[in-house]
Amino acid sequence: MSDIYGIARSGLQAYKEGLATTGQNIANVGNESYSRREAPISEVKSGSDALQISNSAGYGVKIDGITRAFDEFIDIQLQNAASGFSFSTSQATVLNQLEQVVRPSQGSVSQRLQELFSSFNIVAQDPSDLAARHVAVDNGKALVSSIITVADGISDLRNFVSENIIDNVSEANGLLKQLTEIQQELLGNEAIKNAPNDLLDQRDSLLRELSELVEISVDYKSGGMIDVSVGTAGQGKTLLSGVVYSNLVIQENDGNSKVFINQSNGGGLSKIQLQSGEISGNLAADISLVETKSALDQMTRKLVSEFNELHKLGTTLEGDLGSDFFNLEGVEITKVGDENSSSQISVAGLTNTKLGESFTVTYDASQEIWNLKNNSGVELGNFENHFDFDGIKINVAGQPSLGDKFVIDFTEGFSENLTLQLKDGRDLAASSFYLVEIDSKNASSTELSISKFEEPELEGILNLSEVFSGAQNSANTDKFLNNGLLGVFENVDSINNLTSIQTQPKIQFGEDITGLDANTTLTLKLDGTDRNFVLGALAGTFEDYSVLAEYLNTGAIRSNDADALSFSDLGLFAGGNSSTLNITSASTPNYALLTEGTFGNSDGFLFPADSGDADIQIFTREGVQLAGKPLTQEEAASIISEANGFLSNAQYNASYLATNLDDKYIGADIQRLTTVGNFVTSISGLGLDTAVNSNLSVGANAAYPTQRAAMADPLEISTSAGASITFEAKSGMMAGNIADGLNLAGAQYGLNASAFNQIELFNIGDVTIQFELIGDNAEAIEISASVSNGSTSDLVSEINSHFDTSGVLAFASGSGAIILQKSDGNDISARNIVTSDASAISVRQLDEFGEVIDTAAAAIPLSVASGEYIISGGQIRLTSTASFEVNSGINTADNSNSEFLSGFVQKKHDEASNSTEYEFSVFNSVDANNHDADLFSTVAASSSYKFSMSTDNTNEENTVTIKPKSVDQLSAIAISEALVSELRTSSIQTKFVGNEFEFADGFPEDRSTIEFQLGDQSYFAVLKNDLSYTVEGSNVIIDEETLSQADALERLVRATSFDVSGPEEDRIYLGFENSGSGFRLYASAKDGILSGDGLRLSENNSATQKSALHLDDNVAGTTVTTIMGKEFDLTQAAQLNFAQVLTGSTSFDLDFDPAAVPKVSPAAPIAGISVAIEDLGNNKGRLVVSVDQSTADLDVRLKANDNSTTFGILTSGSQLTLGQSGFEVSNHDNERVTTSAEVKSLANEIFNVDALAGEDLIVYAKGTGKISLMGDSTVSQSEIDKREITVRASVDTSNTVELFDSSSGDYLGTRELSGSNNFFFRNFEWQFNGKLADGDTFNVTNSTTRKDDASNLLNLVKLAEASTSTGKGGYSQLYNDLVMDVGFNLRSSEQGLETAKILYDSAVDRKSEFSGVDLDTEAARLLEQQQAYQALAKVLSTAKEMVDTLLRFM
Repeated sequence: MSDIYGIARSGLQAYKEGLATTGQNIANVGNESYSRREAPISEVKSGSDALQISNSAGYGVKIDGITRAFDEFIDIQLQNAASGFSFSTSQATVLNQLEQVVRPSQGSVSQRLQELFSSFNIVAQDPSDLAARHVAVDNGKALVSSIITVADGISDLRNFVSENIIDNVSEANGLLKQLTEIQQELLGNEAIKNAPNDLLDQRDSLLRELSELVEISVDYKSGGMIDVSVGTAGQGKTLLSGVVYSNLVIQENDGNSKVFINQSNGGGLSKIQLQSGEISGNLAADISLVETKSALDQMTRKLVSEFNELHKLGTTLEGDLGSDFFNLEGVEITKVGDENSSSQISVAGLTNTKLGESFTVTYDASQEIWNLKNNSGVELGNFENHFDFDGIKINVAGQPSLGDKFVIDFTEGFSENLTLQLKDGRDLAASSFYLVEIDSKNASSTELSISKFEEPELEGILNLSEVFSGAQNSANTDKFLNNGLLGVFENVDSINNLTSIQTQPKIQFGEDITGLDANTTLTLKLDGTDRNFVLGALAGTFEDYSVLAEYLNTGAIRSNDADALSFSDLGLFAGGNSSTLNITSASTPNYALLTEGTFGNSDGFLFPADSGDADIQIFTREGVQLAGKPLTQEEAASIISEANGFLSNAQYNASYLATNLDDKYIGADIQRLTTVGNFVTSISGLGLDTAVNSNLSVGANAAYPTQRAAMADPLEISTSAGASITFEAKSGMMAGNIADGLNLAGAQYGLNASAFNQIELFNIGDVTIQFELIGDNAEAIEISASVSNGSTSDLVSEINSHFDTSGVLAFASGSGAIILQKSDGNDISARNIVTSDASAISVRQLDEFGEVIDTAAAAIPLSVASGEYIISGGQIRLTSTASFEVNSGINTADNSNSEFLSGFVQKKHDEASNSTEYEFSVFNSVDANNHDADLFSTVAASSSYKFSMSTDNTNEENTVTIKPKSVDQLSAIAISEALVSELRTSSIQTKFVGNEFEFADGFPEDRSTIEFQLGDQSYFAVLKNDLSYTVEGSNVIIDEETLSQADALERLVRATSFDVSGPEEDRIYLGFENSGSGFRLYASAKDGILSGDGLRLSENNSATQKSALHLDDNVAGTTVTTIMGKEFDLTQAAQLNFAQVLTGSTSFDLDFDPAAVPKVSPAAPIAGISVAIEDLGNNKGRLVVSVDQSTADLDVRLKANDNSTTFGILTSGSQLTLGQSGFEVSNHDNERVTTSAEVKSLANEIFNVDALAGEDLIVYAKGTGKISLMGDSTVSQSEIDKREITVRASVDTSNTVELFDSSSGDYLGTRELSGSNNFFFRNFEWQFNGKLADGDTFNVTNSTTRKDDASNLLNLVKLAEASTSTGKGGYSQLYNDLVMDVGFNLRSSEQGLETAKILYDSAVDRKSEFSGVDLDTEAARLLEQQQAYQALAKVLSTAKEMVDTLLRFM
């Protein structure tokens, strides 16, 4: 019976569980996360507590466990399908909204573009119609608004997507956390059959939710555990393993959002690739948004660039150049901090100067100030509310909070920043700035049009405009490793002192600074001589060699020898740092050469100077050489190449090579300076060296030649660049004509020719002079004028009245002298010269500097008797930057450097003042003692300036040399002052003194005046003394103080000064000096006077003026001028006529006899003039000439002669006058001095370019020396090329056009016509509409006054369609392409969504079919289980009845 009970009981228990499971299934029929449960039943095979009766009897049933309807494959399929479906849904949602943004129902970008171009066409019909112009501007505003709307719409969508991605990532990380918690619970179960089904349902639900967000791969483990990977299959990264999971992180990268895993093991961020899931869909949508925005930005930038480019080529209704039409610059401000803070920031000003830069403004609550930093973290300033920097204004308003920060980004190129720059219709640049004019002489009817075309930029070539853009010195130069191409000055307007620097020898010591002591010695070998410098007491006073360098440089440490020389004396300059002492040596001819050295226990490391030359050349990109030396054919072929930055059509042209300081190219000043100057050869019109025959002839009028003298042989010119030029003068050609011909023949080889002709007629007495003047005139001009008291003004006026006919200009040059000048260099002839007293005159030729031309062909000057003629042929000067040779067959002309032609000394003669100006080019940044910013690299001052001039002693020149060191000594005026001072000091001294006076004699009144004469110069002095005084008896009261008369006089003298005006400032020293018991007026010429003139009173002074200052008036007395020579030896041999004293037209010689008393005596003394020797002791003395006021002619001069050398007398027939930047040498009367100069400098070459207006210049070094350059440059600020260009066709032989600068006529370049009958030049396309005839000429001019012109507007209209040749325009098509791309992406996404939905629905159905609850099935199962349960209950009841029956029977 127990078996029946057991079987019934087990069955009831099993079916009870089954009924519960079925009930659970039915209860969860609507739960998608629920997997159907099953309670499988199996037979019980044995029982240990039951009596077995039959082998075939059973023991009942049992439940094997409640199982879930789960299939790993089906779930994985559902996860993948869910990922795909979520991806497509999220992507399509965003793209659908994007399509609505880019293609609105009204006011699309394409529509606004069409409206704008249509309004342009209307304005073009009547450019003066202001209403139509306003409409066009309004349409421009509408276009801007439409583009901004699209840009903002895309930005809003990106923000929406970004927020979605952030939410998605956050949700995914939350799901991963929940999955981890489930994993932890599952770890408590021993076997999968015991795994809680509800946990597994939760797990699978979370995995499904996670798969909707992100693409995952699930690896199912035993016990219900799983591993989850994220990303593309096979490339995924582990998200969850066991109870450890990693978070997802979203970051911006290159403007796009990227998903990363933040590794749980501390491995940092790892990038993952996602192809499905909502996050991936949003990322894909964001990429489409970025691409669409990029396409919009690109189209907008193209629109802005091309519109602005064209609009700036036009002119407005007001005649101004067109400005930018649109602008894309913007300021993006991002606030970081407390959202409740009310602080706000605004930015204004020159924001375009900071494009691409970022700044932060942070609030410092502790100090209640804002702090501004750049993106490098460098603090730029602190402020409370307002701050200005670099033209940008920052204003902060509102109440800040702790932690407030603003990030300011200055952006460019984003369509949301688009603005219209035109204020109203007047600003519309309808007319073209450029106008093509067809030459009326053209043989064809072809027309030319030009349009903007941006040529490719230079790539891979250094932009020197960026390199040389600030101040430098010779210790801080830019060094180039190799010769050859150095770079290109792009868009340059000026190049300032681009200097090629010579290197200097230097020596460096690395002696340990801590081991130095007082005995440590620095030894330098200079030209074989050791110079020792002992540190002494200064040894312990420095921890850096820069301090020791300063000791050496300032002379605190000198050579330890009898000379006690400083570094400055030896041409040395030192620098240093913490470990190294660096010494540089000037080592020019001015200083000894540094060869070796030791310091303490260390030998110096010597860096010798480089002896090579950089040999800099400067070209335009068209091959026009502007500076340097002419190239050989081989050099030109090698250098003029595209690899060196030249344009493909470039042709070498040396016609504009700078050889003179006033050379120009296309309106720009071009200069090349060297210390030695250019090479020059002077020849006459006969083709002979000027020194051989200057082509000056004098003869009887009857023999006046009927035919002009000509060259006997052609000129043969050969250049160092290998060029050979043959020039044959035509009959009748004069010097000016020959120079013109030589320029035509030689300009292309860098050879320049100029002609000049001037003669001086002098020794003309007070006569009437007549002659026939022939210059440009064929018929002689009768000249007749009188000369009175040496004045030739009437004669000059008479000649100049015929200048327009003769081309001959006259100047008065001295007493009885005139200069005749023919500036074109052609002949000057004077026939039948007659003086009223039949006296002879003299003639000589002068060069362009006013100096006498000496020639072997005649004894200069020539004497011209009455009735004779003069013919002066001009001189031809050939100049080049490189050597050349001129051969005439008879004679090879001398070729040498001239320091005054593109050298460091400028020399310019002025005939009107009979003077020559000198100005030195001085570069203190090159030639001073310089060091770099670190005080280590140094350059030693090595320049010298030498000036020589002829004197009245033909055996001796007055030569001085100065060697400036410091910056303040190295300026043009400082050099001039030093040279003039030395020249004067080498000459004669002069002083003027008045009569002694005391107080009782009367003190000169305030504003008393006196005038002095110094040679030919007048100086006017005004006394200044504002002290007032009263006399009380023998006392004087000044400022309430009682003084004796002697003290009062001294007080008045101390309070007195003189204002002196005259040709040179501070030339005359004037004051009162002690004399006896009183004072006297004195005046002296600063340093001395070259001409030997005495400082004297002017004839313009009245007796009253003289008396007021206690000066004699034309009587002998103590008012005296003294003229003093230099010291000389009183023991030398006797010498007759060792000097002269001149007064007016009278002179007397001075004789010296050491045995006589006095030792000096005048040969024929003049009243009022005394001559004596002042004994200076030691058998030395000096000559003193004294002149009192009784002298008939106070104009007294001491003059040297060939015997003066040993008597301390050196004079010259000239005067020196300092100017603002140089000095002037004035010839005395008819005397003419010659001068020379020499400059030594570290600069090899110096280049200057000014007002080039935006050209590109190529710099090339073809020398062998190390290249060290310094200089500065400025780029052109003009946004439009204002150069007017002439185009000339040459199609008969070469099918080319030549282009010239219209203003100067200078050659610009050559272009070959293409098959399309066009060419490209200077960023323009030049298009001809027909066949050109040879010589056809077109002029491209510019104007801002053509108000009825709409050609520029029509060019803008052309942008409506894309140009096939330039690629410009076509914005509507570009925008339509953008819209089509968006539409295509949307359609593709929608199709993908349809497919993904089908797959997803199928996977859901499959999952539902396998794991879901079916009510019919469950109802049937419920009925079955119910019936079984009831049957088993009946069995149990039956068994009970059977037992009860048995019990009753028992």
